[in-house]
Amino acid sequence: MRQETGASRVPISGLATRTACAVCVALRDFQNELCKHLSPDQCHRFCSRHGWMVANSTPAVSATAIFLEAIANQNWAPASGVGNECDVCRKVHDEKERRIAELAEQLGHAKVHSWFHDNGVLCLRHGREIIARLPERQGDGVQKLLDRNGSEIVGLLQEYLERVKVGTHAGGGVLGRAAEFLVAQRDIEA
Repeated sequence: MRQETGASRVPISGLATRTACAVCVALRDFQNELCKHLSPDQCHRFCSRHGWMVANSTPAVSATAIFLEAIANQNWAPASGVGNECDVCRKVHDEKERRIAELAEQLGHAKVHSWFHDNGVLCLRHGREIIARLPERQGDGVQKLLDRNGSEIVGLLQEYLERVKVGTHAGGGVLGRAAEFLVAQRDIEA
């Protein structure tokens, strides 16, 4: 696997958008790159989700070696997606810790905090983890961001329900956005 250096990794504040949690985006990009460059010596235990990601995203020769090793091992059993049993989950978790610490540090700068508050999005999971690392005043600012994000999604959900009443069923992805806000982007964390 190609090792990412601090210079090749996009700063977390550079991933902030009005539509997706910056931490989720960083983790999705990390996980995708990890699976694209995964070697057999880096993946001995994997959960169901990451077994499928290895099958779909890891180079075929590496994925074959990973699966052959697992099948040949009489004691092999699927790893839990929690508890750091899965090698890929553990690497994603470690990256999450680095990225949350990075964002918490960057939010200590008034300009970044103000810009992120006005323009960023965080899911509840990552927002609450960041709040736990910040001084109270800065944590209050992130809570206001989460409140704003939640209010925007509530508005979108209410509009959707009104459209359904008149026979329009197109949600425009609002249900997915609500799920992402509540539990993070799909297939990022167990």
